[in-house]
Amino acid sequence: MKRSTGMLISGLLSMGVLAGCGDNNAETSAGNGDSSGGGESVDLQLGHALSEGTPAADLIDEMAENVLEETDGRINIDVFPNSQLGSETEMLEQIQLGSMEAGAIMVGSMQALDDRMAIEDLPYMWKDIEHAREAYEGEFGEYLADVMDEQGMTQVGYLEWGFRHVTNNSHPIVEPEDMEGMSIRVAETSLRVDAFEQLGALPTVMAFSEVYGALQQGTLDAQENPLANIVAPNFDEVQDYLSLTGHFYNTVMMVVDNDIWEQISPEDQEIILAEGERISQEVQQINNESEEEYLAELADRGMEINEDVNTEAFREQMLPVYEKWENETFGEELMDIYREASGW
Repeated sequence: MKRSTGMLISGLLSMGVLAGCGDNNAETSAGNGDSSGGGESVDLQLGHALSEGTPAADLIDEMAENVLEETDGRINIDVFPNSQLGSETEMLEQIQLGSMEAGAIMVGSMQALDDRMAIEDLPYMWKDIEHAREAYEGEFGEYLADVMDEQGMTQVGYLEWGFRHVTNNSHPIVEPEDMEGMSIRVAETSLRVDAFEQLGALPTVMAFSEVYGALQQGTLDAQENPLANIVAPNFDEVQDYLSLTGHFYNTVMMVVDNDIWEQISPEDQEIILAEGERISQEVQQINNESEEEYLAELADRGMEINEDVNTEAFREQMLPVYEKWENETFGEELMDIYREASGW
């Protein structure tokens, strides 16, 4: 079921629809509650990998409370943050198997279902954050939603996660060669591995929940994340340097199993979409206001902040992945949509 209201869907974060042991129809049957005639009652299990205390995670909690109230209790969202329900790949698999009905997943991680979703992991793909945001609210975001529709999932929101930066323990990262031989944790996406290999780094795929311990033990030299997800898990305790590389821009897509979404009344669907739009805009505003606060907090905690990164050199050295992935995976149509929106 495709979303025709492209602007409305720019916002939510993962919603799950758990009906006891994955038996969707049993829990969402009409006899299970039709309070005030507004449609079926549905319990939604919302799983995501975002750290608690980040703006996106906090807004998901707020969304769940508002949806419960505005639907008069018909739509109950139980939120499970911080990979409690598994890694992003595992959550996607659970949705396809029917043991979980929804999830808030990084777009790039969705390549586990369709390789085209890896496009979000192209390095330095947006000229600036305004072009990135407009792309997800327009044709680019709609194309990705259609891809997930082919996988049996309805996209009901995008939520900005932001630009990713590198932290490590040995030295500031200024030039691409500063990454040579560095063991850095990356999410489970092939394109991110390819991109860091272009720099001579040693990318290591690892679940986010394992990263802190690996850095603490010295198994890893470095990791990369948005500022909010460097502050919240206290990576400053196990990393000395933060370099503002801004190499990837991430967005979380909220998806719901098509069959479950169709069991929700149109009125309640609109409540969910409207709430998603609200938190989408709010998280962007919070991200705008919080960057300097995050940097100041990390500096106060003892991290050395390096803003002198030669991002032009980084982009130039990582560009070969564009041609490779367009030819082998993305195709001309998707890449043309991206290029039109990129701002480059």
